[in-house]
Amino acid sequence: MAKNKPTDKAEFIFKTNETLANAIRRSAAQISILAIENVEIHKNDSALYDEIIAHRLGLIPLKDTRKLVEPEKCSCNGKGCSKCQLKISLKAKGPATVYSGDLKGDMEVVYDKMPIVILDKDQALELVAFAQLGKGVKHTKFSPGLIYYRNISDIKIKNPVSAEKIISKLGESIISNSKSKPKIGDVYKCTKDEDYIMSFADDANAVEISPGEEIVFFIESWGQISSKEIFFESVKSLNNNLKEVSKALKK
Repeated sequence: MAKNKPTDKAEFIFKTNETLANAIRRSAAQISILAIENVEIHKNDSALYDEIIAHRLGLIPLKDTRKLVEPEKCSCNGKGCSKCQLKISLKAKGPATVYSGDLKGDMEVVYDKMPIVILDKDQALELVAFAQLGKGVKHTKFSPGLIYYRNISDIKIKNPVSAEKIISKLGESIISNSKSKPKIGDVYKCTKDEDYIMSFADDANAVEISPGEEIVFFIESWGQISSKEIFFESVKSLNNNLKEVSKALKK
C-alpha cells in the first residue's frame, strides 16, 4: 500500500503566448485517469449519508496498475467488465477512522491517510466500488492535477535601497543573472506574482512591476501520474485534437 508522498510539482519557463499556454492547460482534462465511478453500499451506520461517502471515495487518487481500457473503447460498450473496470472493497467496524488505505483492490492508493469517515462503537461500513478510466472534461475527479501559468514579472528598480531588501527576500524566484546591487533602471525577472513581490515592500514606490514576455508554467500532480507526464500528455492531446480539426476541414 502506498504511503503519504510529497506532492510532485514542476515549475518551468518557456517562451510562448498565453493562447498556446492556455490550450496546453485545458488539454490536461483530456488525459485518462483512474477514479471510482460507481459505489454499492451494503451497510452504513456512520453519521454520513451514502452519497457523501461515495463522493469522498471518488476523489481519492488511484493509480491504474492493470492498464485498463477506457469504457467507451471497450468491447463491452461501456457496460463494465474486467477489461475496463476494477472492483474495490471496503469493510470497517468502529470505533475507528476509516482511511483511503483501507480500500482493497487491484490498484494503488496514492495517499493512504485520506479520511473517509469516523465510525463510533458498533458502527460499520461495508461497500463495493468500481473504478474506471475517465477524463476531466467528464468530471473533475478524473483530473491529474492542478495546472496554471502566468507571465514572468519584470521588476524595474526605482529606489535601489528599498528594492535591495525586496530582491534579497525573493531568493531563488529571481531568475535574472545580475548579482550586483540593484541600480535605478535595472530590471529583474521573477517567477512570483505582483502581490507576492509587493508583500515584502516597505516602500510601495521602490519598484515598478509589469508582465514579462516569458510564461512560467506550474503543474502540481495529484499523484496518479507525474507532473512531467501531465505536461507531455497534455501536449499530445492537444496535437491529436488539432489533427482531428485538420481532418474535418479537409472534408
